[in-house]
Amino acid sequence: MQIRGKIISISDNVAAVCVIGEKTACGSCSSCPKKMGIQDIINVAAINGIQTGQEVVLHDTKNWFTKNKIVFALLAFVSGIVATELLSKIISFGAYHKQIDLSGGGLTMAIMLVVLWVRRPRYLFRIELMEGGKTEL
Repeated sequence: MQIRGKIISISDNVAAVCVIGEKTACGSCSSCPKKMGIQDIINVAAINGIQTGQEVVLHDTKNWFTKNKIVFALLAFVSGIVATELLSKIISFGAYHKQIDLSGGGLTMAIMLVVLWVRRPRYLFRIELMEGGKTEL
């Protein structure tokens, strides 16, 4: 998702960006005049070379793992069960209990969700373009 915005202020490594909302009278006609309005102010990570009053394009910082947490949790659970099964084939526990497999899958899923929580992005958006030029990432 991309959003246009204008930089209001910069302090340390945080830039306050005013989101520019574009509203059209009809969605299919390209000749309609666009009404510009200010909707929201968000904080983004500042990059070198930006100035107050500059128009920028913002891009969301979500990756595949944060967008699909449920799929990632299921994959972690299944891989935990498979790893526990492989470990039980290598090392003999003396008796088979399916609770061991479920606990191995649950433990792997919990570890992966904690890793996702720790690695979550600090800001929801990042500055991608500024005045027609590509920024350094």
